[in-house]
Amino acid sequence: MNYQKIEGNEYDIHIINNKKFHTINCRICFTENSNKKLITYRNVLINILTCATKKYDTKEKLIKVCQDLYSLSPVALTVRNGNLQTTKFSISTINSSYISENNLIDNLLLLKEIVLNPLVSNNRFSSKYFKITKKELEVETKTISEEPRLYANIELLKIIDKDNQLSTGYSDLDTLNEINEENLYQSYLDMVNNSKIDIFISGNIKNSKKIVKIIQENFKFNKNNVKLKDALINYHDTSELITKRETKNYQQSKLSVGYKLYNLTDYENRYVSFVFNNMLGGGANSLLMRYIREEKSLCYYINSYNNRLDNIMIINSGIKKENYKIVLESINKTIDDIIDGKFTLKDLKESKMEVLYNLSNIFESNRSIIEYYYGQSILNSTDINTKVKMIKKISKKDIIDYAKKLNIEGIFFLEGDL
Repeated sequence: MNYQKIEGNEYDIHIINNKKFHTINCRICFTENSNKKLITYRNVLINILTCATKKYDTKEKLIKVCQDLYSLSPVALTVRNGNLQTTKFSISTINSSYISENNLIDNLLLLKEIVLNPLVSNNRFSSKYFKITKKELEVETKTISEEPRLYANIELLKIIDKDNQLSTGYSDLDTLNEINEENLYQSYLDMVNNSKIDIFISGNIKNSKKIVKIIQENFKFNKNNVKLKDALINYHDTSELITKRETKNYQQSKLSVGYKLYNLTDYENRYVSFVFNNMLGGGANSLLMRYIREEKSLCYYINSYNNRLDNIMIINSGIKKENYKIVLESINKTIDDIIDGKFTLKDLKESKMEVLYNLSNIFESNRSIIEYYYGQSILNSTDINTKVKMIKKISKKDIIDYAKKLNIEGIFFLEGDL
């Protein structure tokens, strides 16, 4: 695998030449400083941009040209990474070794059409597709309450984050109601003119210089001097524990417990966090699963996940409502036991092995390869060799020290019928 970065005033081009796959992935990323309303605007935007363009002015025409170019449908996604938010547009196509040599170039031009030539007139998006995409997002947002696990997590994030920064990964109905064809177009202009822009190509690329030239000739943006924040969210003052209880007509009750991490070292944040989470509730043989699910039979499922850039950890569990108190006590005891060193070196070793195995799968798809290099370029991630080296050296003391820095700040209990 050969990685090349070509820096420019408007954007950086990342060429990742590899012969592992039968496809080539093309992606353009717009990275901005996150704010409460941005995710909703971007969710409407990505849907309308991938519906139609000025050249392909109906959804049917855009689908047809994708089929003619052996492409999957264009994919767009917006995600928050700590203090930053990234909007991504991707096209995956068959390797040109198997079809026309110009297929990759044609796909890049299609990606340009989607991103830079939207269906706009008089500084406003097409009303037809705007109404469709806005309605679809409205329905999608309202149905979150019908997904109890997701709903419980969103409500938990609202509890532990007074500024609503952590819960901005999801659309907001109040913001959605204020969006119209005109202000959405202005938001689009803001994205293309005031973002950190990166273009990635990953796959078997026969003539990299030619591809770079095609990109530079066709992808034109304003000179960009955007100042991005540090992606990592840090907390300085601990907050009091807030508990919220809500009853809905579900069978199974959902318990979500939220923790913030304070005063972590860079080593703890980058490496120890993943091994600790895997051992606690993220791995196949985690302590929470073993003690609360298998030994005590107190829940239907239980797991944990950590977000390194948010400096938070969340524990989720599906339980019977009468087990609320004992499950919460058992979670607290499991963490206290870790602080007291009541776990084995075998537990630690198995967790490290799982994390290392997951790292070994990074280069198993063009998509994850691009995510890896994006993380290094924008999110200040370390390279895989450094990750492997540092994870291997994690000790029992490191896990104990990390556990001491967990601060429980929110409990959300969604009470069902059982």
